[in-house]
Amino acid sequence: MSQSTVAARHAVVIGGSLAGLCAARALVDHVDRVTVVDRDRFPDGPTVRAGVPQAHHLHVLVTAGQQALDQLFPGLLDELRRAGAVEVANPTDILYLSATGWRDRFPPTHRLVGISRERLDWTVRGRLVADTRVRFLPGHEVVGLLGAADRDAVTGVELRRRGTGGTPRQGGTGDEVQRLDADLVIDASGRSSHTPRWLDRLGYGRPQEITVESGLGYASRRYVLAPRVAAGWKNIVLMPQPPTTGRGGVIYPIENDRWMVTLGGLGGDCPPTDEAGFLEFARGLRSPVLYEAIKDATPDSPIHGFRDTGNRRRRYEAMPRWPDGFAVVGDAACTFNPVYGQGMSVAAQAGVTLAAQLQTTGGRLDRAAQVKVAAGSEAAWLIATGADLRYPTTVGDQPARGGRLSRWYLDRAADVANRDPYVLKALTDVFHLVAPLSAVARPGVALRVLRGRPGPRLDTPPSATVAG
Repeated sequence: MSQSTVAARHAVVIGGSLAGLCAARALVDHVDRVTVVDRDRFPDGPTVRAGVPQAHHLHVLVTAGQQALDQLFPGLLDELRRAGAVEVANPTDILYLSATGWRDRFPPTHRLVGISRERLDWTVRGRLVADTRVRFLPGHEVVGLLGAADRDAVTGVELRRRGTGGTPRQGGTGDEVQRLDADLVIDASGRSSHTPRWLDRLGYGRPQEITVESGLGYASRRYVLAPRVAAGWKNIVLMPQPPTTGRGGVIYPIENDRWMVTLGGLGGDCPPTDEAGFLEFARGLRSPVLYEAIKDATPDSPIHGFRDTGNRRRRYEAMPRWPDGFAVVGDAACTFNPVYGQGMSVAAQAGVTLAAQLQTTGGRLDRAAQVKVAAGSEAAWLIATGADLRYPTTVGDQPARGGRLSRWYLDRAADVANRDPYVLKALTDVFHLVAPLSAVARPGVALRVLRGRPGPRLDTPPSATVAG
């Protein structure tokens, strides 16, 4: 059959946030055109949009996410640096107060990228806007999936136009449900995904859902710091110490000499969103170093609160039946407590996974793709839920005896890592998603962990001098 007689292949991505943008890039080399549908209207510049309220808060791009984004969009990290992204050497540039004391300043093993979420999304979206194979369809809401009558497959979406303010249109033809046929469909619509209901409507049933909720609430604000305040560090992390305190805080650099400050609390002890209350909450953290950094700083944004921080996993890969031509990625499939900074990196990795699977199958999506996407979320899920299950406020499935033993071991490893760069590197590799959890149980690491911390607990912040 000649190329001219082959039907054009079309893919639809539901959601234009980072997970959807990475999915679109994975698809674009295997179809003739990709349509990205989003309820929201995209801004004309790197500004926060209504569809990504989390952009008001701190975002961290760990090593695995950086690698995945640069694989999908070659040169992206260099482009972000030219746009003002700040490099943070981990652990060298970080003042880190763990539950058992301060962490020493060791030579760097990883580099973080300090960038705002809106600047990252804007830069990635710009790559796709420049690709003539990609079309963005903003202001439209997907309301259902189309299925095949003769086989297990998704064949498109049903959608409805929304008003300019992001609300359903009242009256007129804009309320009519339209059909958008597609050979491939990917749901990247985030935490509010309706795929369980849509699949149930098509006869596939609903996935099992697992939820682990720590009761964390947090609030964030951007600042311009006073001169020389940040001498000797680029990032401060103050972790909670339950049951003494469930409060914590982070200050992190982003572009344009701005700093993102996020304060959090467990069990309903959430930071206020008024000026005096926010600062007083910061003053009440375990160390005064963060408060001292912002007490004379110039606010550069309102204070934004956030409460939807539960971990939720939808086990699509385990459903008895699964339609061809369909996949669910990002927060629509597996949502992590945002405080651990894994969501963007897992979303980018899912794009790489989809690209590899499409290459292997000649442009098809089947259950195997969903299985591999789920496997790519496993480490981040275990890290986030394992950390949250340490807190007495957490509601969710508690670990069995073996899980409790693992939690004891990881707590001990974190304490040893405060003074031992070898153990710290193993932990950091895991948290940056470039090594499996088993890396912290390697014989050389385990021996050091079981011996205990090689030195006294640090009760005051370490100096800027890097330990050997």
